[in-house]
Amino acid sequence: MAGKIPKSFIDELISCTDLVDLIDARVPLKRIGSNFTARCPFHDEKTPSFSVNREKQFYHCFGCGANGNAISFLMDYERQGFVEAVETLADMAGLTVPSEAVNQHTPVDNNQNVYALQQQAADYYTQQLKEHPESKRAVDYLKQRGVSGEIAARYHLGYASSGWQNLPKSFSPELLRAAGLSVTNEQGHSYDRFRNRIMFPIRDRRGRVIGFGGRVINTEDTPKYLNSPETVVFKKGREVYGLHELLAAVRKPERILIVEGYMDVIALAQMGFPCAVATLGTATSGEHVQLLFRYAHELVFCFDGDVAGQNAAWKAAETSLPYLRDDKHIRFLSLPAQHDPDTLIREEGLERFELRVKSALPFSEYFFQQLGQKIDAGSIEGQASLAQMARPLLEKIPAGAFKDGMLARLADKTGQERKQTLLRPRRTGNVRPALARTVPSTLRAIVVMLLQNPSFFALMDAETRVLLETHEKAGLLIRKLAHVWEGNPSIQLGGILESFRGEPEETQVRQLSVWDDPLLAKKTEVDFLDAIRAFVRNLKEERLSTLIRKAKVIDLSDVERNEMRKLLSQK
Repeated sequence: MAGKIPKSFIDELISCTDLVDLIDARVPLKRIGSNFTARCPFHDEKTPSFSVNREKQFYHCFGCGANGNAISFLMDYERQGFVEAVETLADMAGLTVPSEAVNQHTPVDNNQNVYALQQQAADYYTQQLKEHPESKRAVDYLKQRGVSGEIAARYHLGYASSGWQNLPKSFSPELLRAAGLSVTNEQGHSYDRFRNRIMFPIRDRRGRVIGFGGRVINTEDTPKYLNSPETVVFKKGREVYGLHELLAAVRKPERILIVEGYMDVIALAQMGFPCAVATLGTATSGEHVQLLFRYAHELVFCFDGDVAGQNAAWKAAETSLPYLRDDKHIRFLSLPAQHDPDTLIREEGLERFELRVKSALPFSEYFFQQLGQKIDAGSIEGQASLAQMARPLLEKIPAGAFKDGMLARLADKTGQERKQTLLRPRRTGNVRPALARTVPSTLRAIVVMLLQNPSFFALMDAETRVLLETHEKAGLLIRKLAHVWEGNPSIQLGGILESFRGEPEETQVRQLSVWDDPLLAKKTEVDFLDAIRAFVRNLKEERLSTLIRKAKVIDLSDVERNEMRKLLSQK
């Protein structure tokens, strides 16, 4: 996206999306009363506990606690990013995603044109591989590498011929430059970026062509691999090659293998191993790690055994530190000398190769193995150096059992006491929302009902609104809820959740939204007004008690005496 997606559009998108239809297309639902149920797609269960409410645009699992709206579902079920989920819903609704652009030179309409041109170019290159007189060398090379027609079709392999201006004249010169498919020299003449190369279309998770990689056919040509430059739709640090094809073959991969080149991905798929991707000529980035962890709980890095490959592996390890949670693991696969993934899987076969991947070196062993090569572990000096090198790196790991274990391992290797600074106590167990722990049950019930039924704000008079919005512990949240409702009086729970995405209260709101089983018990206006009356009555009683206690100690002011008389008359 060129800029921020307007909130008003997101509200409209959630409102016009039928959550039941969205989920039912992916997880078959069964209607029970006013709700729809299924076995939860986010955890294994025998008895259905996953419930969807069409009116509230909200889903909730009473087994694992998963809950949210249409955007949340796509992000969790299909591992899409926020913007990607919004774009998916917009496509389904036939809407164009607007943008409060921060860069006026990259409007959304132009992005769509670039996507369209990239797809046309991919189709053109694929056709050239089949029909161009010069393509025989490319076809022979692919056959030599054992690539079948089926795999070539799955990955939409193509061919760019050797001329300087071969792309169809019908392609817009401006869009060709915007897509990175043509280059303009100092004299102002344009020519094709990719020439005499086997072409590998790079697709995003939605299957859209966003760029290309081209491999030379003549060994004397350089560079061996040429990638598209970064464009409005292609960012190398955010994308990997082969992810779309991987997910088309295996929706929930247990682990993903990260290799160095396009042909490694192709060759592994040819041999029956589809769970591999390749970075796009760049070092592994944090965005790469986050992206792949959306789809698998374990990543296995596989780089060449030379110095460059080992440096790339260590860089990947350092980059991955902030994303190593207790349920997210990383391993490192070291290849035998003179082997790449292609030659190894052909020599050993699929079964032995899969075993190598599964038993690759765990992050914990790799980490200390690499640092241990730089020190004398048997000396005090070496142990001190190890602690000095390792501690700043381990501090980047999120709090949890894995971090504790790594720090404990460091303590063992350096001879330091675990109870000292290496180990820090951490909080464990489920933490209930702060509001639920600190406010009276009546007020909590009011907040929960306002979350689940925002239209109830219209039932309150001005005095009651002031009492709620100025409450010491719940006032800020209620004020924010009121602001959201005033901006969109027809908003439902799904929209409320989206309004708090990324806000400090997001977790609190999500937990409170399911506090009273909103999908099973429908609260009425009578319930809400009863709770309001009880809340106001309790406030008045608390205030009267405070004034009476104060009057026993000091004289009340005239205002306080009048307030106390008024409260007494209302009892």
